[in-house]
Amino acid sequence: MILAINTSTPQFSLALVDETGALLAEWTLSPRTKDFRHFMTALDHLLQVSGVALEDIRGLAVAKGPGSFTGLRVGLSAAKGFCEGLGVPIVALSSLEVLASQCPGVPIPICPVIDSRKEEVFAALYNWSDDQELARLEPETCLKIRDLPGFIKQRAFVLGTDFNRQMGPIVAAVGERAVFAPPSFWSLRAGTLGMLAARRTRTQGFDSLQEVVPSYLRPPDIRPNPYPVSQS
Repeated sequence: MILAINTSTPQFSLALVDETGALLAEWTLSPRTKDFRHFMTALDHLLQVSGVALEDIRGLAVAKGPGSFTGLRVGLSAAKGFCEGLGVPIVALSSLEVLASQCPGVPIPICPVIDSRKEEVFAALYNWSDDQELARLEPETCLKIRDLPGFIKQRAFVLGTDFNRQMGPIVAAVGERAVFAPPSFWSLRAGTLGMLAARRTRTQGFDSLQEVVPSYLRPPDIRPNPYPVSQS
């Protein structure tokens, strides 16, 4: 059994999948405020209703970003703690790759976007190969929304993490090049994360717990102290 954790986006999500990637249970919440106070409550509820004990978990999957800096620290800290406590391995996957994977069979490039700050987004470009493997066309990056036309140079299937807030600025930037996924797609699902992790472990194995780190893609916002300590 794999426990999948996504706290990299405004909607945090948890899921349980078996070793084949089949979904057993999934829990998603879009909190009104950007905090994760219900994370452990949600995990406890997921385990209870699915009848899965912690001892049944054989691996952890976690979204490593890019995304919310606070969310990434919460998710990776929790995942690493469970791995240490349970003695199980971990798989860390790109949040943008997981989003793109939720759009199988799309015949044009897929552009997942995750909100950053200061009118910026994290983005990448993918497409499906002839054998239905997801291939990355452009590396993950952080850029201003106004610079999207230089990134999305042709029609692309666009999805993000906040349909109502992100769609307008993207339309204003790239116009008809953006083919928008339905609103129900605009949430990174832990079930997809777990499915990808199960597939990845069969071909590439697990990641090194010590080497798993958040993918921030940009420096954190560091604000000067408005009340500097006086030097005596």
